[in-house]
Amino acid sequence: MRAVIVGWVLASRERGGVKRLVGIAAGVAVGVALLLLVIAAYQALGDRSARSTWPLDSAFKTGQIADLEFGDDTVWVAPSGMLGAPGDFYDCEAITRVSIAATANSTVAVPGVERAPQPGEYYASPALAELIDAAPADELGDRFGTRIGIIGPDALLGPDSMLAIVGTEAAAVEPMLGASLHADLSGVRFPTPAYAMIAIIGGVAVLFPVVVLISIVTKLGQAARTERFSTIRLIGASPRLVAVLAALEAVAPAIVGALAGVGLFFAVRPLAALVEIEGSRFFVSDLAVPSWAMIVAALGTAALAGIVAFVTALRTGLGPLGGSREQHERPARWLSLVPLMLGAIVIATPAVVTSSGLDVRVPDITILAGFVLVTTGLVLAGPWLAATVSGFGARRANGAAGVLAMRRIARHPRATFRSVSGLVLAVFVVTVFAVATTTEIVDEVADVPATELVRAETLVANVAVDADPAAQEAGLARVAETPGVERIVRVGWYEGENTSLGGESEPAGASHPEATPAGVDGELLDGGFVLSGEDARALGLDPGTAEWLWLEQPYFNPFAIGRDVYTAAMTEAAAATATPTLVAVLTDDRPGSLERARTAITTSGLTLAGLPATRVESTDAGATRFARQYVSLAWIGILIATLISAISLSVSTVAGMIDRRRQLGLLRLSGMPAATLRRMIVVETALPLAAVFLLTIGLGFLTAWAVVVALSGGDRGVTLPDASYLGLIGICLALAAAAILVVFRSVRSELPLAATRFE
Repeated sequence: MRAVIVGWVLASRERGGVKRLVGIAAGVAVGVALLLLVIAAYQALGDRSARSTWPLDSAFKTGQIADLEFGDDTVWVAPSGMLGAPGDFYDCEAITRVSIAATANSTVAVPGVERAPQPGEYYASPALAELIDAAPADELGDRFGTRIGIIGPDALLGPDSMLAIVGTEAAAVEPMLGASLHADLSGVRFPTPAYAMIAIIGGVAVLFPVVVLISIVTKLGQAARTERFSTIRLIGASPRLVAVLAALEAVAPAIVGALAGVGLFFAVRPLAALVEIEGSRFFVSDLAVPSWAMIVAALGTAALAGIVAFVTALRTGLGPLGGSREQHERPARWLSLVPLMLGAIVIATPAVVTSSGLDVRVPDITILAGFVLVTTGLVLAGPWLAATVSGFGARRANGAAGVLAMRRIARHPRATFRSVSGLVLAVFVVTVFAVATTTEIVDEVADVPATELVRAETLVANVAVDADPAAQEAGLARVAETPGVERIVRVGWYEGENTSLGGESEPAGASHPEATPAGVDGELLDGGFVLSGEDARALGLDPGTAEWLWLEQPYFNPFAIGRDVYTAAMTEAAAATATPTLVAVLTDDRPGSLERARTAITTSGLTLAGLPATRVESTDAGATRFARQYVSLAWIGILIATLISAISLSVSTVAGMIDRRRQLGLLRLSGMPAATLRRMIVVETALPLAAVFLLTIGLGFLTAWAVVVALSGGDRGVTLPDASYLGLIGICLALAAAAILVVFRSVRSELPLAATRFE
């Protein structure tokens, strides 16, 4: 208790002591709040995934195919608008539609609703229900049926989710793409273990700068305590008592800051929940952290601050003159490079094994271990690299500022590198995220003529191949009567001569003299789409005089092929063998015509394999891919790392200036201009960063490549990032420059000649 009282008296009586303690508490509060937000975000990602993946095929979720039969204990489920597949749309707004076929006595629990909907019934999410109520019924509401309730949060990504759970007949669900039988409708926290590992690595990447920030903030108190501790050493205090006082003085504001950080976390949760991922914000309740995690984070931070202060005070060995004499550092050794080199080898090994095609299974945990080693290795190797570069530069420096700065770096590499360690980690994290995001290319709507791809505004729907032809024609007739529909184009699929004769094992280019040419000019045609000459002309193609036209496959894809699609006139006999595959609907482009046509296609009785969508909407559906969601998260990580780096650099530079107040005062007393001191501070900040800058960027590229290649099994790669990456690096450097300028102003009052009164 005496130590506590002595510590409080010393801190409260010190000039500016209260401000320093408040600064420590504020820094710890920001660090703890960010720490809790990172933990909450990791939890929220898993929870959102679990709530939204329940309609997916069990083979996707578990990797196993269950042998089930349709009955009271099973349901047919067909999700649309997930995993990059086109779903339902209204006025460019994507809607996830889950079609369910269940018996009247179904015992299967459907997440978010009271019971499985029967044919003609549907549930809507709150956001979709609001949209349906505001839109004309024939453009949106009629395509779902009768609404019997609102979907609860248990089945929603977030408050903005556009989800409809629609009841229908089993015969209509079974032919749809992605349809499967389910006995249990539960989701998975992450689509694959690889995505879980990516989330962990992303969290660790953001946590490192946060930990460095907390560490730097606690050093701020240590720097200013030296003079007072030297005073109490002079009046007889033991080194251990000084260390205890240092620990208590660090723990007290750290506890206050940690508690404030918990409060700050709850205060900014509503703001953090506004971040939109996969088209929806978070529920505020998603960003939750278990109570034990909060206690561990708060007390752990405070305890860590006290332990660091205690150990540092003991190792520093402050004597009665400690504050007035420079403290020596143990020289940095080349052995500090070992963790960095080991980390680079460990993280690259799984990717090299995968790229080489070796049949060796490397655990994913190896990637995480390599990432941690590389990140910590950068901080450990930085002082040695900075000392080596400064030693080389000191022999060639001419000006006083350069000589003083480089000599100090050579003597105090850890202290000087600590100032920029947060910025170094930020550059590393930004590089990793920026390069890794290049694996997912943002698709743009191809602006090409109708002779290359189907027109962007044409509605195209996949129809079931084994549906009743008469029922399909009746459905198309009803669609044709819809106001605004100008033409319906029927598209078939022609298997091709080789495939029909030789089967799937037929080698390419095989000759079949007995085959009847499908082309009117005697040409053998491969698999492709078939449509009438009049329909082809309506789509913007030029069939000439052909009554039936063969069309190569990419025509109805959303991606440009860079040339006009190949076409050929084909015989009527060959066209008659084509299997109905697609229906393209042309409208008059008037307001509401497209949506009325979409509603008519959905409700006309057609047996569909996929919902109707335009080429624009199919391209936009790519935003629902899981990889795209993680790209959004990567940019959030970049923002957090950049902001933390600026705060870390400012705090650490101010701490260094306070720590060297007497030395800098002596330099001013001896006549050194203030401008020279400023140049010296710039060199002391810039050189450690420059010493590891290229190495940091190179390791960032290596890490991103290794993570993407290893976790994708070699299916994905990375490329050079675009100019936005250079912009991010420029922002990091600009924030660093701004931080130094702020330091110039803040330390001006810290260099009075009174600082040298004891000399």
